[in-house]
Amino acid sequence: MLRWFSTCGTRCLLALVLSAGVAPSFSLAAAPRGGVIPEPTARRHGLTRAWAAQLSCDPGRDRVAQLTLLAGALIGVTDQSTVQAIDAETGRTMWVAHVGRRDLPNTPVGANEKYVAVCNGSTLYVLDRGDGREIFSRRLQGTPAAAPAISDTRVYVPTFKGGIETYEVELPEDDPDKPRIMKTFRSKGIIEEAPVLAGTRLIWATHAGYVYSADKESLEGQFRFTTRGAITAGLAYRPPLVYTASADGYVYAINENTGLRQWQFSTGYPVREQPVAIGENVYAIPDLSGMYCLSADKGLERWFTRNVAQFVSASATRLYTADEPGQMIVVDARSGAHVDRLAFDLYPIKVLNIQTDRIYLATATGLVQCLREIEQVQPLVHAAPPVEAAPAGPGPKPAAAAEEAPAEAPAAEPAAADDPFGGAEPK
Repeated sequence: MLRWFSTCGTRCLLALVLSAGVAPSFSLAAAPRGGVIPEPTARRHGLTRAWAAQLSCDPGRDRVAQLTLLAGALIGVTDQSTVQAIDAETGRTMWVAHVGRRDLPNTPVGANEKYVAVCNGSTLYVLDRGDGREIFSRRLQGTPAAAPAISDTRVYVPTFKGGIETYEVELPEDDPDKPRIMKTFRSKGIIEEAPVLAGTRLIWATHAGYVYSADKESLEGQFRFTTRGAITAGLAYRPPLVYTASADGYVYAINENTGLRQWQFSTGYPVREQPVAIGENVYAIPDLSGMYCLSADKGLERWFTRNVAQFVSASATRLYTADEPGQMIVVDARSGAHVDRLAFDLYPIKVLNIQTDRIYLATATGLVQCLREIEQVQPLVHAAPPVEAAPAGPGPKPAAAAEEAPAEAPAAEPAAADDPFGGAEPK
């Protein structure tokens, strides 16, 4: 998610600590002044500092606009259009690149094992994931609204008018000057978060309350799922289910193969934070409330805990979250009880990590730290369950999802079976 922060870090303190190789001996209350978290402080909470690093920022003018964990790398973007990739496990800088103009806004990045994509103003840049060199840049037809998604063959850019612009990433070796084929699919409503690549599908949500699915190569429409409120949170994916949260107060689980709702859960308040799917659980954070733990397959409530505003990461037994002021709250994964609190409010950038157990914190001036539980030397990787095969035969028509849902479900707008997106067609 796109976040802007103004709390300053202490770059000089980082240099002193790293060069001296010792941790300053001051209390937890003094630790979060934008400097390196002292090792004794971390150990009192069962944690250790795995590494600390500094993004390439001029502390007098640069601020970190986004820091995202993607494909094993932390990728930061500053408001001066500097993009930097850090190895998420070692803290080693992989590369630093500059894109576009410093006076234009940047989207968060999208990345996979081969490429990194980011928009500066209305220009798309695709970089090599290994060394940061520019693969290509392209002026967009629309205004980018969120982070691009990228596959091995295409990059997908959501726009403010609800379109998804797609471009070929790789060109034939015998024709490197071939124009990159561009397709656009027009959906309804602003797309506020990056699309999700789910197997052979591209799935995205809009502010108009729709979740769309299309073939990721042809952009042929597959289904449209409807809620009663704006969708401003990112989607979560745990094969074969896609999870979305809406301002109507519900969390929905949608089968990626059929477009049918598998379950829905009412939180009572609008949900604007991305649902988090880890293992057998889905975590949902509604406004003015706390965090629900739901069973991933059936949407049954396991527990509820108060005063949680952000999910950060999960270990085998603990969930690391943050409250509204930015204090870190440690939650028992089995019961939802609060078991610890860490005064980390002056590290305003807390990276959402659904891949491993590592905790990533940063200041607006680019001091990045990785914490882990003391005994967890190797990262705990959260593996996805096996992918459920698509149903044999044509199956139920996606447009009929609203008609087949239970009566208490929000009604979906009907669409013709041969036109699941209600008339929107790729160009």
